[in-house]
Amino acid sequence: MNLQRILTVSRKTLRSLRHDRRTVAFLVLVPLLMIALFGYTFGGDLKDVKVDIVNLDQGVLDHALGNDISLELRNTSVLKVVDYYGPGVQNASAVSSSLEKVKRAEIWACVVIDQNFTVEVLKGVFNMSHGLPVVPAKVRIEVDSTNPNIAAAIVAEVQKAVQRVLTERYGIVPPIGIEMSKVYGQDARFIDFFAPGVMGLAAMMVTFMLSIISFVHERSAFTLERVQTSPITEGEFVAGYALAFGLVGLVQSSVILGAAMLLFNIQIVGSPLVVLFIIFLLAVGVQGLGFLLSTLARTEFQAIQFLPLILFPSILLAGVFWPLEAVPEVLRPVSGFIPLTYAVDASRSVMIRGWGPEQVWVQLLILAAFAVAMLLLSALSLKRRG
Repeated sequence: MNLQRILTVSRKTLRSLRHDRRTVAFLVLVPLLMIALFGYTFGGDLKDVKVDIVNLDQGVLDHALGNDISLELRNTSVLKVVDYYGPGVQNASAVSSSLEKVKRAEIWACVVIDQNFTVEVLKGVFNMSHGLPVVPAKVRIEVDSTNPNIAAAIVAEVQKAVQRVLTERYGIVPPIGIEMSKVYGQDARFIDFFAPGVMGLAAMMVTFMLSIISFVHERSAFTLERVQTSPITEGEFVAGYALAFGLVGLVQSSVILGAAMLLFNIQIVGSPLVVLFIIFLLAVGVQGLGFLLSTLARTEFQAIQFLPLILFPSILLAGVFWPLEAVPEVLRPVSGFIPLTYAVDASRSVMIRGWGPEQVWVQLLILAAFAVAMLLLSALSLKRRG
């Protein structure tokens, strides 16, 4: 091998990169974006998990331990208490209204402190000191367990709050019965939480990659110019591509869904057809986004540069691998602008909660609006270029 010729080729390659400002920016900015997003989001602690507290504790001698535990829970950074009912709430309406909020997925859990909690704790302290049997004081948690990590975090926070309060007051902690009742996800595992996100992510990645590269290739091969001289309108051309790539996303999702059911026995409480329709809407919208971004690229190499700019924020901020409650608060608003967020949320609700289109209509409407907007903008962009 001739070292001089090798160096000549290297200089030529570097010289060509130097004149491509977009590529130079890509080489510098994308690694910064990746390390910043990974550093801020990967393995983040859960924060602001929405719960309600229903304090039924009647207390003893004008003091109720339920008040102290409720205050402890309201001061934790992990939980965000949306509504607090108490102290001394005796009717069942507070529990019922809070439970309905869990069923509507407005909060993750309802923490109910038993009305005899203080009495049972005092009995427990006395019995423990005299070697007598102890009846545990009760705290009930009605939890949405579609995300096992969040459910476990809520139970852990309640346990820690009870232990801190009782240790500070009595120096010992008598047995406490924390009963977790799962409103959704009775048998959910992490794979059940994980699968809907992977389906949406896979459809988005492949659809975006194929669409943006295909459109750049069509333009470089002058196919678009030939199409514009034919009777096919710009809208028909874009719609045809959208249908094709939407079907590609459906096939991908069907393969993932079937494999997950056969290999990992994931649970699907709702209709698989609704899940596939959600993925179809996502794929159509992403295809339109790929077309729009392709207008900014002259070659397939430049088109590839858009992939990390779109995919990495989607992977890290759309709740695919960890809940949005683990995303830093400063980055959470960004999740609302990522279509994958709504596709993943809707798919999980259908697959784990068993919801139908009437419960996920907001996510469906957002995905449909995204798809229509991208298709219209793509058609207008094609028409303008023509």
